[in-house]
Amino acid sequence: MTVVLKRSTEDRRSRSTDRHLGEGYLLQVKWNNNHNHLLISADALRKRDVSKETVERLSDLFQQGQSPSSALDTIKYDLQEEKGDDYFLVAADRSIVPDPGFCYRLYYKIFAKAYGVPSGEGMAVDLQKRLDAINQEHGGRCAQMEVKDGQLIVAICTPVMQRVHAAVQQSGELVFVDSSGNCDRENHRIFLLMTHCAVGGVPLGVLITTSENTPTLQAGFTLLKGLLPPDGFFGRGMEGPQTIMTDDCAALRQSLHATFPTSRLLLCTFHLLQAMWRWLLDSHNKIVKEDRPQLLTEFRRLVYVSTEGELSAAYAELNNGILAKKYPNFLKHVAKVYGRREEWALCLRTHLVTHGNNTNNYVESAMKVIKDNVLHRLKAYNLSQLVDFMVTRFEDYYIRRLTDFANNRVVRRQPRPSTSDVDCQRITREDDTNFTVPSGSGTTWYHVNTSLSVCTCAVGVTGANCKHQNAVVCTFNVNEAIPATSTPQLRRMFHEIASGRPTPEHWFESLAFQTPVMEEHLGDGDSAGTAPTLSGEPPSHQDEASR
Repeated sequence: MTVVLKRSTEDRRSRSTDRHLGEGYLLQVKWNNNHNHLLISADALRKRDVSKETVERLSDLFQQGQSPSSALDTIKYDLQEEKGDDYFLVAADRSIVPDPGFCYRLYYKIFAKAYGVPSGEGMAVDLQKRLDAINQEHGGRCAQMEVKDGQLIVAICTPVMQRVHAAVQQSGELVFVDSSGNCDRENHRIFLLMTHCAVGGVPLGVLITTSENTPTLQAGFTLLKGLLPPDGFFGRGMEGPQTIMTDDCAALRQSLHATFPTSRLLLCTFHLLQAMWRWLLDSHNKIVKEDRPQLLTEFRRLVYVSTEGELSAAYAELNNGILAKKYPNFLKHVAKVYGRREEWALCLRTHLVTHGNNTNNYVESAMKVIKDNVLHRLKAYNLSQLVDFMVTRFEDYYIRRLTDFANNRVVRRQPRPSTSDVDCQRITREDDTNFTVPSGSGTTWYHVNTSLSVCTCAVGVTGANCKHQNAVVCTFNVNEAIPATSTPQLRRMFHEIASGRPTPEHWFESLAFQTPVMEEHLGDGDSAGTAPTLSGEPPSHQDEASR
């Protein structure tokens, strides 16, 4: 490039006859389109602008739920499959393979346009508009927000969650509550309410707050109660579930007790033992490293003893132990925890219907679903996007899961207990729902009630599935109140929860219970032995194979 600055024609020293000078153009630039470097090289190609086609491809991947990093990996993978040995040539071209910084800038630019400002009053206004649109789309209230003492609270109970409240019996018996953070750029807290069933954990409600203090959480749970259907918690309504299991968060437990005063609050045994281990690891407590495992084992005995008498004996043994006496601060801490034994000792919750659940694993698993399947290990752009994802992606995940179970496409991870050591011939049937089952040795008898799905043995007393219940079901072909197998009735119920619509007749009937319907009088064109299909269509190749 050559640049020449000329004198104005008004200057007496200028003798130029260039007509451009008279028009006031004093600067002359000559451009020679020659490069002083290689045009085809990796360093040159990485300077190119990202092409319009690549921007559109990234935008499509973002709309499909991809993160900036995963979208970039997808583009590279597709190019590697397409180009083969020539991949290194296109991989250097920024117009085709953009840099990670561009992907992140484009990601936030797209969602800033869709979800508004990231924080502040403007975000709250955009959030309220989005909640109004969500409620209008679903034809009722399933999400609402409130500002209390400067703290923003959002409560969500989607149509699927409302149908779980109404149809799943366990929602009125046991609810798991836990929280997680680090899901959006403002670090709001997500609280999940879950229950369990044959599918696994299913959600009952979502609470998103800017704080974890007791007044904020209490206002949040009260707000959530306003979204529940009339038959929420399986008909218990505003009274709440019989039992709620949480970790040892004081603010959470106080707010739950204030919102559901008649519910029994239990402590998750995993979090209890984890908290004790962390106390032992704390250097301020001065517990010798070699003594920590033994002290944890002695405390663990208190959690898992079978009877209240054994609990008292184990506590006395711990206090009189030589090792524990070396640490008065440990005994003082255990005494404080022991005072709350009604919340965590398994032998003191046998009268509660927990179905053998003593941990918050269902909520822990759901939190992993949120971060892996909903957010794709990426923080949400703002609270408005986080709410949108919980109403759409989180809801859709459980619709797919319930649908797979309804279509019998889910492999059971926990098989029913074996009945090999139960003498099924000696089971006594007292009436339609009550049975007496002998133990393995035949010296002890247990009572099974199939209408309540309980047994008087140590496993089944809380409603968990045991070998005695399984023996009754297999021997007398009776249905349990809370079946653990995918019966047609159960599959139909979960389909209706997922879709909100009644199921087609015969769709969920099992092949094991189908009886071929034979025509008494065959017409001229009929072939013997061909059973009519449910849809009335000709038999398929699968029908031929099954015959």
